[in-house]
Amino acid sequence: MKKIILLSAMTSSMLLATNGDNLISLGAESRAMGGIGVAMPMGTDSVFKNPSWLADVKGAEAMFGATLFMPDVKAKNGNANGKEATSKADISLIPAVAHADRFDENWAYGVGMFGVSGMGTDYRNENGATPADNKGLSDMRTNFQYMRFVPSIAYKQDNLRVGAGLTLAYGALDMSAVMPTDPLNPATYAQRGGGMSDDFGFGFQLGAGYTVTPEINLGAFYQSEVATEYENVFDFNMDGRYDNLKLSQPAEYGVGIGYNNGTYRASLDVKQIQWSDADGYDAFGWDDQTVISLGAGYKVNPNLELRAGYSQSDSPIDDSFSAATVGGTPMPAGNVGYFNMMGFPAISETHITAGLGYTITKKVGVDLAFVHSPKETLKAMNMQVTNEQNSISGALKYNF
Repeated sequence: MKKIILLSAMTSSMLLATNGDNLISLGAESRAMGGIGVAMPMGTDSVFKNPSWLADVKGAEAMFGATLFMPDVKAKNGNANGKEATSKADISLIPAVAHADRFDENWAYGVGMFGVSGMGTDYRNENGATPADNKGLSDMRTNFQYMRFVPSIAYKQDNLRVGAGLTLAYGALDMSAVMPTDPLNPATYAQRGGGMSDDFGFGFQLGAGYTVTPEINLGAFYQSEVATEYENVFDFNMDGRYDNLKLSQPAEYGVGIGYNNGTYRASLDVKQIQWSDADGYDAFGWDDQTVISLGAGYKVNPNLELRAGYSQSDSPIDDSFSAATVGGTPMPAGNVGYFNMMGFPAISETHITAGLGYTITKKVGVDLAFVHSPKETLKAMNMQVTNEQNSISGALKYNF
């Protein structure tokens, strides 16, 4: 049953990393506007951005969308022959489905299922037939996929909105690499991956919104850490037994301010992602991220809105690595750096976005978004990795 859930929510293996390994946003409306939504009502998108704004939905509505993600990741290991290789994990389709409705004039609810996080690379068959061709990438293949199912409820009284949601999360992790069978005799190698491992996790999210004037909104949200553990996923200490890895998605919190006069709207969000406190990410040395998102929309006519946005954050991975304990196994700094750079290079920092929303009929509308993340480069320990991303998102909205 778990495999069916995974395949229905996420397909393929690739690097979904944007803010670390989290998408900047889920719905096409928010993605076109830099990932905003903390202080801006987004209809069904608010299920995940800030559940308090669900209180502003006018009636029953549904969203069916998807994002085509196209990362371009390249790596080279100067400790081998230094030849560059391109990761084959270069395209994926990520669905998003949500529904919202009102109970009465004060209460509303929403529910959404989203593929929200993921990362991975694929350097299989890059070792070469001879030592001179060995690119030192260990035939590495990593694939992390993560989805959330979030039922939420919201309440509105005068200018104040509050909301809360439960999070049911499902994650799947696969790690494989060809490594020495004996650390003292690197001439012998074996596959060290334990195959796909999966787990469920639970958490919650809280949100608040306040309408200062009819045009100006303030918003705040908190999303709890969600703990998961992947059993028998990789032989980290090369003792012939597969080890478990705790890898918890981090807590997030943020605030925002929004403006909407009916023709122009704009919003600024600032949020913090606490990678350094999350199991697994702390061991691999990930730093917390402060993410700044700016988005704007211009209504050309009652049916068409043009949108644009910008998002900026520092990479959670830098060029210094420390020894750590991963999967219960001591890991030297060189190995921590190698796994980060070759297996999980979540180094994207900037996102430039654009899109539109078009109302086809009173009940049907479409949203489109394009997101470009310029190439980032990380060099450390005589290794180098680059990551550039493009994505196209679309969504069909239906008002009942």
